[in-house]
Amino acid sequence: MELLNSVFLPMLTGHLVADFWLQPGSWVHHKRENGWKSAKLVLHSGIASLLPVLFTFQLGLWWFFPVIFVLHFFTDFFKSKLPDTILAFLVDQLLHIGVLLVLAVFATSAEISEGLTGFWIYAVGFVLVTSPLGIFTGMFLNVVIPDKSKAFKLDVSAWIGILERVLILVFITSDQVAALGFLIAAKSIFRFNDTREDGNKKAEFFLLGTLLSFTLAIVVGLVINWLSS
Repeated sequence: MELLNSVFLPMLTGHLVADFWLQPGSWVHHKRENGWKSAKLVLHSGIASLLPVLFTFQLGLWWFFPVIFVLHFFTDFFKSKLPDTILAFLVDQLLHIGVLLVLAVFATSAEISEGLTGFWIYAVGFVLVTSPLGIFTGMFLNVVIPDKSKAFKLDVSAWIGILERVLILVFITSDQVAALGFLIAAKSIFRFNDTREDGNKKAEFFLLGTLLSFTLAIVVGLVINWLSS
């Protein structure tokens, strides 16, 4: 595929790393409180512009940096004025990724080595199943959980979810699908007493979150296998 040979995948990896791994929650709050005056907004926009360009390993694409910076800055600024909803989250990411797609496919003919295509496919997948899908799952659960005092937070449970999705991705991409049964059984055993003590409702939300998290990771794994075939 022409898209896979373009610089889009390394740029997408850089974006995901910058937007999720290298953006602490305190920066997000600072942007909401200070708007366009936020130093964290400027710093984050700089990182989110630099990494996609660096990951291409092509100095000739230096001019991508100011373009991405300006568009990322204003996209995040306007997002900071909106309620923290799934829709705002998805639109924000689609806009960021759309900019990278346009630059990679239509603004340059630069390509990556065919030998590196597989690496970048896996890189995008593994970054995606960590914080990005974890945040999406948490936001979805916050919508369906009526008791907001139990709203999702990035705590130990969130890190467990990240490790689960990474393991699922490893199992799927290495054709060890049978190992998924072991993972599901292990989680069910360890969380049984916890959900039993808090009643059926918590058990239902636990099951919903687990199924959503597992499904998203499995889909990412299957897409990786399809693109790599």
